[in-house]
Amino acid sequence: MEFAYNVNGGSTAVMKKYQVAATNTTLGVPYLVDASNGTGIVLASTTGAANALGVNVDAAGTYVTAQQTGGADTQRLTTVIINPTAVYRALLTGDASDGTALTLYTASSGGSDGLTIVMTASVASPDMDESYFYCLSGVNQSKARKCTSTSTTTATFQVAWPIDVVANDTFISSACTPTQTAALTLNTSLTQVRGDLATTGAALTVVEQLFNDRTSSYVFIMFGDHALTGRPT
Repeated sequence: MEFAYNVNGGSTAVMKKYQVAATNTTLGVPYLVDASNGTGIVLASTTGAANALGVNVDAAGTYVTAQQTGGADTQRLTTVIINPTAVYRALLTGDASDGTALTLYTASSGGSDGLTIVMTASVASPDMDESYFYCLSGVNQSKARKCTSTSTTTATFQVAWPIDVVANDTFISSACTPTQTAALTLNTSLTQVRGDLATTGAALTVVEQLFNDRTSSYVFIMFGDHALTGRPT
């Protein structure tokens, strides 16, 4: 993920260097505050971002604790964007790997009122309720609607699609909704958000979404539990 902007209108990322407690050479990874008796800031997990500090912009290198030959410094630092109001752009990926295409949902039919779509695959497992469905191809191409309930292969919406969906129309889902503080799952590299899973995992607030296609759609997120907001957890 990468810094996009601040919700307070600023465009400057405030960056500070901190001692780390893990080896990391990947950029754009969320870090959490130093734990009690810890040795430095720690990496987030795929489902945990409580007490987030920010996202790194350089590599920490190999973590060491023992004295080194010749008295080399054992401390490892990484530079982190620490703005509590920072919004980060994260690619939506279709599984735990980087850049996997999002699941393609194909309609088998649509309701006569534009409020339901029956898909050829399950939308209830994983449950895509409370997610946005974006129409990739078909009569509602480039339109998106929030799903308000699911049942097996049927997705239900409260705001009607402009035109009744027909068989073979295709869709992707973001697994989240703008303005929602969602429990999103990060992928293995911790730099992208999984669009293939129901909302469970790290507390992240979705500011906006940008749909393009199955491999270049994004969510813009803030940390729902930032360590520098003055709100202890």
